[in-house]
Amino acid sequence: MLRTRIAPTPSGYLHIGNAVNVLLTWAHARSVGGHVTLRIDDIDPQMSQPEFVADIFRTLDWLGIDVDAGPTSVAEVETTWSQRLRLDGYNKILQDMVGAALVFGCTCTRSAIARQDSSGRYTGTCRHRGRPLDEGQTAWRFDNNDVAELPYPIVRLKNGLPAYQLVSVADDVAMGITWILRGMDLEPSTRLQRTLASQVGALAPFRDIVVDHHALVLDEQGGKLSKSAGAADLRTLRSRPDGIHAVLRALAAIHGCDVVDSVWDLPAVVTY
Repeated sequence: MLRTRIAPTPSGYLHIGNAVNVLLTWAHARSVGGHVTLRIDDIDPQMSQPEFVADIFRTLDWLGIDVDAGPTSVAEVETTWSQRLRLDGYNKILQDMVGAALVFGCTCTRSAIARQDSSGRYTGTCRHRGRPLDEGQTAWRFDNNDVAELPYPIVRLKNGLPAYQLVSVADDVAMGITWILRGMDLEPSTRLQRTLASQVGALAPFRDIVVDHHALVLDEQGGKLSKSAGAADLRTLRSRPDGIHAVLRALAAIHGCDVVDSVWDLPAVVTY
């Protein structure tokens, strides 16, 4: 059976592109009799606010879709489903990476990285400096630069929490996920996660997960929608009588399928 997940990050209010990804994921799973889990990627409390978590549930209710597992409320996220409740497992993987010499300590700030490379990409400054991993304000970086867009990615934040890339793969493996759908802007993340899986034993099953990427819903200037910029905020669409139909039209445009009148018609036209 196909097993997939809807895994929004509560770092801002969801936009129309997020809704399209949710619907495409859900519709394909339903078209093949698959299983859908809702997962809230809330590992970093600085990037996860209660109002943004609540917005996820309001959006799913508004879209009118169902899931087979996962939290049903903000309270249930905190008590049962939060990624911060799974820290022991993530930290075990991080310690395995330390034992295998796959990480190095880095104390560089964002401004220092920007001075080293105008694109903001990390160039490996601390790689051979031997920074103690247990020193305060030290991030742990994966000692790998195979993915040009994401060289030496952080796997543990300076605050001691495991970072998104590692946590996402660990959860996909633990939840038995077999298929993931992402926007094409996340192709570098997929390549990075494949690389993690190839070098970290506990993450190896991720290599067998099928990952597809869909075209992006763009803004009026042809750019990528951004939560931080409030692009096509779903709070506005939810207040419009034709809001759902705006989402369905955007989905049809990027997926190359016919526009449908109802979310529940989507499984008949969405396939991967």
